[in-house]
Amino acid sequence: MEATLERELGTGEYLLHSAQARAAALCRARGECSGVLAPLSVFRRPDAVVAFTVPVVPGASLAEMGVERALSLGECITVGVGVATALAAMHSQRLAHGDVRAANVMADGPRVTLVDTMGALEDAAPATSEGDVAALGDLLRSLADSTAAPVIEAWTAPLLAPDPTERPSAAHAARALARCAAEEPVRTRESTVVAVMRAAALERTVKRPQDRWWRAQKTALRLSPLVVLMGVGAFTGFALVPAVAAVPHPLQRVEAAPQPPVPTTMPVAQAVFADPAQAARELARRRVEALAAGDAHALLALSVPGSPAAVADAQTATALADGSLRFAGLELREVSVVVTRLTPGGAVVEVTTELSDYSVGQKQVPAGTATAVLQLIVTQQGWLVERILPPP
Repeated sequence: MEATLERELGTGEYLLHSAQARAAALCRARGECSGVLAPLSVFRRPDAVVAFTVPVVPGASLAEMGVERALSLGECITVGVGVATALAAMHSQRLAHGDVRAANVMADGPRVTLVDTMGALEDAAPATSEGDVAALGDLLRSLADSTAAPVIEAWTAPLLAPDPTERPSAAHAARALARCAAEEPVRTRESTVVAVMRAAALERTVKRPQDRWWRAQKTALRLSPLVVLMGVGAFTGFALVPAVAAVPHPLQRVEAAPQPPVPTTMPVAQAVFADPAQAARELARRRVEALAAGDAHALLALSVPGSPAAVADAQTATALADGSLRFAGLELREVSVVVTRLTPGGAVVEVTTELSDYSVGQKQVPAGTATAVLQLIVTQQGWLVERILPPP
């Protein structure tokens, strides 16, 4: 039988209905993200007190771990992405958390769970999604060790913008934070035996005003704490790029200029936080314009430096730069995008373009459509193409 914990909320018919509605929304949010802790039931006890139950979460709260140590950069990213993703799921259900802090976040290795105490029902001031994002920034800063702190402070600056309207959404923050550094499991010292003892104690605990509600205060435990959009040939459906001699060219130096492993600031440009479908449409437009204008630099600016997409476009860029490749009459008539998958820090999109009649040298190309599958990522310069994937 699953271990559960009961928490009291108060009394009153309105509170009961409000708690039931919030619980239902939390369950929907959990359907989007398993990192949201949703109530199992909301009920009125015989003594007229409104209460709810939740499953006991494995692991330890960040407040408990904070007694012993701060977190590394990778652990902070695990927490940041996990909490931001959970908040995004809540916000999609028009729920604000209102109390994002270490005591309400549980960690168990790579798994992060955001605990909602239903406190938003009791607070006089309404919680907001922008407030949740700022609280996430404060949380990450409070967790970082001395090595991680400079990077975390820089990357959380947009989350703490004084003007709430300038803060990124929780979903965008999750994608951007995932580009900061590789995630690492959060190391906890809670053994299996201690976890079972703690869960058993929690199962019997109800809230007292001075307690953290899911902790067993009566126990003696003290836990330590997009583009080559497709390559020119795939882009139009024809092999349009003539063979170009492999001679050194300044534009090809991009292959030897990989991105730094840990950028020092979070991407904050509006393009970075745009919807990936919108970003893909904009990249398609810019690609066609670059090819039509023969602008090699504009073409290379659409892909991540040193990425497979950039390498694939290097030959095309060289041909545009030396004049051996010229497009005449090339226009983008229509573009449609389907986001097939969101990834950490990016998205996979299927882009279909409709092009006008045009010519390449002496070759006439009739109007038509072409489709490519692209992997996009968030960078300091906005959404860029990292690689071209096999077609569906």
